[in-house]
Formats: sequence, C-alpha cells, structure tokens
Amino acid sequence: MDRMSAVLFSLLLITTSLAGCFEDGQKIDDGGIVVENEQVSENETENTTTLDDGFVGSVIFETPGESVLTGVAVPFIYYEDTTFYLYMCNGTEGHHYSTSNDGLNFTSPLRTGIGGCGLNFVKLNDGTYRLYTTTKVTLENGTESINSTSSVFTNLTDLGPMSRVKDNGTDVQSSGEPCHDFLGTPSVVRLNESDESVRLYFSCSNPSHMAGFTSSADGITFGASDGILLYQAIDIEIHDVGDGYRVFYTMMNPDKHPEISPFHPQEIMTAVSEDGLNWEVEGMIANVTTVAEGLGMEIGVLADPTAVQLPDGSWRIYFGSASEKTDNHGGIYSLRWTPE
Repeated sequence: MDRMSAVLFSLLLITTSLAGCFEDGQKIDDGGIVVENEQVSENETENTTTLDDGFVGSVIFETPGESVLTGVAVPFIYYEDTTFYLYMCNGTEGHHYSTSNDGLNFTSPLRTGIGGCGLNFVKLNDGTYRLYTTTKVTLENGTESINSTSSVFTNLTDLGPMSRVKDNGTDVQSSGEPCHDFLGTPSVVRLNESDESVRLYFSCSNPSHMAGFTSSADGITFGASDGILLYQAIDIEIHDVGDGYRVFYTMMNPDKHPEISPFHPQEIMTAVSEDGLNWEVEGMIANVTTVAEGLGMEIGVLADPTAVQLPDGSWRIYFGSASEKTDNHGGIYSLRWTPE
C-alpha cells in the first residue's frame, strides 16, 4: 500500500477517533490573527443556513478548493504566542506538526517524535504541558478497560518519549457502562486555575455517546465516571469558553446522506453546557453536502473537528476529509463558523 493510500485508509477507518483537545479558553488575542469582520473576499464562499434546516450560525469557506494540508489526518489545533500548532497523523509515520502565523498557510509537516494517531494536552501553571494517551487493556479478570495515562513535556515540537516524564498517578479505568468501548483519544479541559484538575471526555460506542471522568486536584487521579453526557457524539473536542463549555463533534446520519457510507461521520455538530456535564445540542454546523459545495470538491467523510476561537467570536474549525470516489486521498480542511 503506498503512502497516500495508507493515509486514506487510516482516515476512513479512524473517523471515530477523537481530535484531542487544547488549552482551556483558547481564544486568540489581538496579538494573533486579525479577522476581517463581515467581509468575504472573492476567494471565500459563504454558506449561511437556518435553524429550520437543522443548522446553526453561518459558515465561510476561506480557502475553497484547497486543503490546509494533504495526505494527513486526525488534526489537533493549538494556539500559543501568535503561532498556530497543527498536529496530525501522517499515516504509518506517527504524529507530525506544522506551524502557521495566520492559521491558513502552514509549514511542511515535521515529526514530533510520538507515534500513533490522535493526541491531546493541556498547559499547566508552571508552563509545562500534560499529554494524555489512551489504550484499551485486558484486566486480570478478563474484562476490557479504558486505560488512560499521562506524561509531562516542555517543547511543543518535541513530544518524543525521551522528552516526556511519565506521571505516577492512578489511570482512568472503565470497564462496562458507560464507556466499555472507547473511540480514539480523549478530549481534556482544565477545571480550575488554582490546581491541575481536569475532566477527560471520551467518545464511546454501543451506542455512540460522550462520557466523562473528573480528576482530583493533581490531574492524574480519577474516580468513577460522570456517566453518559451526550448521545450520538463522536470525534469530540471540548472548549472552556469562560461562562461554560462548548463541544464540537461529528455525527452519523445515514438516513439523510444515503450516498455516504453509514459508518462514516457526515455532520459536524455543536452543543453547549454551563457545567460541562449537562449538555444542550445547538445544531449542525455543516454536513458532507454543504462542505462539498463550499470546498467545490467531492468528499465522503467529515472527521475529527478541532477548533480555535478568533477575535471576532467566530471559530476556525479544522477537520479531516477524504473521498473514496476521487483522487482525494485525504487531508485537513477548514471552515470558519460564526454562532447565532
């Protein structure tokens, strides 16, 4: 299998992986990218939808017909010190990263030193970063369990094992309900500025839903699950927005998209919460039809939305997409969404 085919294969199979998370309240200050409010250039396509159609807010495609990066998947965007860091899965070559000053034009991907697909981390008060990784393990009694461990690193471009210090904490373990089978990596948010407590959100299956686990003040000791928090949510990413939380996620809706494989996510959704536990669905941001029209290309999946908030209150959402019908072998694309 050549490299491009391997990327397409991995993207279409990993569409139920989580896109990871980012530092809480990751809203770009005025020192970052400047967004031209209410102006759409001749290179942008605007798609405004209504709640009557199940959509919420308005969407602008800033680079129609172009991908942010090609041949990669499972994006995770992180912003710090006027720089966008875009992490991604590069086929069998593990995680790579790329940087940008404007969030649209990125450098060629370079290795991070960590394998697998899908990562997430939070920044701690001392300036270091805590990376959470998740696997499925078999316990001594023969049951399968989610097992999440963490480690600390200091360099945003070097996440290799020699550059990380593993935490000596209690792993998250969940066997049986509400998350007996997880999909991809968790999304993580810090809960208090005064300590390192976090909540891990997992996308789980049978049926698809979002579940959560809350840590103690150390950020590495977890108790029982917070339960099922949101049904039909996969590829989740949680944001602390100051007065509450917002989640971006994908959903399968094969009845509305019969031309797409029923096992591929076809819609990007959003929901809000005051406490991070009780969620209210706001609506759909985009689906395979509106994205195909906005980008001017054939697509067959929407996966792993990851977002950063811009100064005007809009969100730039990066996502993975590919098509089984064309030579679009996978890549990362973006749209800009403005809430109601």
